[in-house]
Amino acid sequence: MGSPVVASLALAGVLFTVPALAGDFIAFQLGLFLLYGMACQGVGLAWGRGGFLPLGQALFFGLGAYLGGGLLASQSQASPWFWLLFALVVPAIAALAFGLAWLVFRGRSDSGPAFSLITLALAMLGEQVAGSVPALTGGFNGLGGIAPLAGLDPYGAYYYLVVVVVAAVTGALLWLDRRPAGLLMRAVADNERRLQFLGFATPVVKAAIFALSAGLAALAGLLYAPQQGIVTPVSIGFLLSAEFVIWTAVGGRFSVIGPLLGAVTIGLLSAQLRDSFAYWEVLLAGVFLVVVLRAPGGIVGILGALLRRVRGEPPVSPHDLAMRSWFAPSATAPAGNGSPAEAAGLLPASAASGVAQALQYEAVHLRIGTVRILQGLDWQTPSQGVVFMIGPNGAGKTTVLNATTGALPIQAGRILLGDRPLHRLGPDRLLAAGLARKFQIPTVFSGLSVADNLRLAGFAARLRIGHLLSAHPLRWRQPFLARLMATPGMTLRADDLARPARELPQGHRQVLELLMACAAQPRVLLLDEPCAGLSAEETGLVVRLVERVRDELQGLVIVIEHDMSLVERLADRVVVLHQGRMLASGTLAQVRTDPAVTAVYAGGHK
Repeated sequence: MGSPVVASLALAGVLFTVPALAGDFIAFQLGLFLLYGMACQGVGLAWGRGGFLPLGQALFFGLGAYLGGGLLASQSQASPWFWLLFALVVPAIAALAFGLAWLVFRGRSDSGPAFSLITLALAMLGEQVAGSVPALTGGFNGLGGIAPLAGLDPYGAYYYLVVVVVAAVTGALLWLDRRPAGLLMRAVADNERRLQFLGFATPVVKAAIFALSAGLAALAGLLYAPQQGIVTPVSIGFLLSAEFVIWTAVGGRFSVIGPLLGAVTIGLLSAQLRDSFAYWEVLLAGVFLVVVLRAPGGIVGILGALLRRVRGEPPVSPHDLAMRSWFAPSATAPAGNGSPAEAAGLLPASAASGVAQALQYEAVHLRIGTVRILQGLDWQTPSQGVVFMIGPNGAGKTTVLNATTGALPIQAGRILLGDRPLHRLGPDRLLAAGLARKFQIPTVFSGLSVADNLRLAGFAARLRIGHLLSAHPLRWRQPFLARLMATPGMTLRADDLARPARELPQGHRQVLELLMACAAQPRVLLLDEPCAGLSAEETGLVVRLVERVRDELQGLVIVIEHDMSLVERLADRVVVLHQGRMLASGTLAQVRTDPAVTAVYAGGHK
């Protein structure tokens, strides 16, 4: 926690010198752009961390400004009721933003563009309302008569209050970025589907991110009203929202300091050049396009890359080095016992425990358009062991897994684990039912380090609401996952931990995803061609990992695979699918001699 505190104090120390060095008017201007920068930090939080762009951020800035300004214009600051209402402005706006985001994101993982347009439309609507209700907002002339907050002169001592708040917010965001909550924010932007299969309700995670983003904008607007002494519809509309996005992009949306730097730098330059340089807006638009297309990390990203190159340092997550605890003793993650946060859907519930149970497919029908893929599939798996699902291409094997995990809705029938229906559960609820999945194409957090990928897998079914802001879970060591990583021939080494997962070879990513799927010790593990693209040595490692999972967890592993040598080494039972129906089931020897099977399927060997 020391580094964020030092950064916050250093920022405040530098900004405190501005009135003495540049004068009160420059300090007043700087204070305005610092407040804009705080709103931009909210944009960066949602865009750079959560992966969705709020195009209407000025809506929440303006709401904070109008509500705060209205209180300052109509209420006495000597009353405790004033301070209570003043303090409730930001939480109320954040709660409103949470509800809005949850309604848009729930049940969907592709609603980013729709969300951006909705926020843009709301900001434009807010500007129209602010200009057309003079009794409440002052209309186009603005809401005036706003008293100074706590008697602080906007051209004097008020600047120091702004600096203190901005520095504190910056330090808090830097601190948050080093906690599990920060890792979850980066993960949801990187690979939402994988995070869901780790048991996290991503619509709620994204709604929480947006609530914090809107809260920052509202806080900035709340302080803006007494700083300016007037609030106009411009402060809640499209143009200011667009500037927030531009400043955030130019400064660097992936960092905490970047949006603040962008707002202050571009804002002050605009104040000086807008009237004297006719093509300032054109130049700014060009800079924005170059940054978005060629340098998405903005100014901070460019400076950071140059500094790392000079020092010869790779980009490392704050806790990647601590992740070597996977290869040495460290804190052990607690077993989950449930919590109110689980019921709320923000955090994963405990992985199901108890005796192993069979999967049951009862007259399952699934079609896409007019194409029937599963046609009355009836099948009951054993409760334990390794079951291979084989069959020709197009037989419906991957569709069975997609239907089991809710990725494709079935039109008729039921899919049960024991007596619990699975086909009605979303991906984020499967882990609580005891089911985990590995995809055919490795589905990992490509932009995060290998260490962070494993850490997120370690969070699955164990992270609680009280852990989100604690550094302790970042040092958890999962004994079962550690044993898997000690398997002979393991391709992932301690030196790989700081590498982004996207830099790993295909085979290494396959192994990484398999480890992540196993981390929560599921009762049922679904593997879709886990050896696709692997060498013989890497295939041998996967075989040993599956054997260890089977032997230690005593559960069920269902594998889709075309390589018959792998089936020969691992299969306790084999089921053959053809045209969406079960063609045969039994031991490998039994299905090999079944005339119906040999007529349609031969398989292959590496």
